[in-house]
Amino acid sequence: MEQKYYTVGQMAKLTNLSNQTLRYYDQIGLFKPVYTDPHSNYRYYAESQLYLIDLIKSLRFVGTPLEKIKEVQHYSIQEMINYLNEQEKTIEQKLAQLQETRYTLRKTRKQMEEQLEIPVMYEVFEKYEESARLLCLTAKDATPVHVSNEEMQKLTETIENEGSVQTIRYGSYYPIKDYETTKDIQYSQIYIPILTSKLFDVQDTQMNIVTMPAGRYMAVAFIYSTEQYLKMYDKLVAYVRENESIIENTVWETIMPMTFSPLEDERILVELKIRVEN
Repeated sequence: MEQKYYTVGQMAKLTNLSNQTLRYYDQIGLFKPVYTDPHSNYRYYAESQLYLIDLIKSLRFVGTPLEKIKEVQHYSIQEMINYLNEQEKTIEQKLAQLQETRYTLRKTRKQMEEQLEIPVMYEVFEKYEESARLLCLTAKDATPVHVSNEEMQKLTETIENEGSVQTIRYGSYYPIKDYETTKDIQYSQIYIPILTSKLFDVQDTQMNIVTMPAGRYMAVAFIYSTEQYLKMYDKLVAYVRENESIIENTVWETIMPMTFSPLEDERILVELKIRVEN
């Protein structure tokens, strides 16, 4: 069968590549014209080379570096199959990572949306919570007044080592009691919400995974101050004791930033909630 030849421009149109890309592939020895006219110095590609450029484009599409493609071109059929199998596994891993990233973004966005949906500040309101997995740490002497940076760092490092990210939220839970001062409130555990859907392998004996149950909650939200904290706690507990049937003797605390700019004064939003009967 008669061989057809194409100029750089013609080959560019056939392969949907630019002239510059073909010339670069020529320079690095990845895809070279088979013939140069000695009189005009025009360079020509053969029609039979089209399958080579198809291979190059396929490998580039899955992120294979050009130097690796030059190596792969010399593989046997079996070596090529083995290489493509490895590439498929890599792509599957990347897809799983992208799915986790999407899941994390959705969770983070939902947290921000919930913050905007708080109906009223400094007053008790009702809300429905979905269940949430929390990475918890038993922290020594942790109170609403002070939590050590070292203990928060433990949680953050564990979250990141498991392939997730720190969230904009953190918090704690503790028993419902009559407290004299904010400092008297001792956290049972501090936590960071787990945004990933993966299972965690927690090795630290001070850490565990706790699920905050779904259900109906009575809540109160306010801007943090030591004095305000106990007032809001007392208001919530008094309301629930008078009007609701408490399901569990636990206060769930969530802390969220109100601002993200380093040029603005820090303002922290605190939400306290107690699960009650539906």
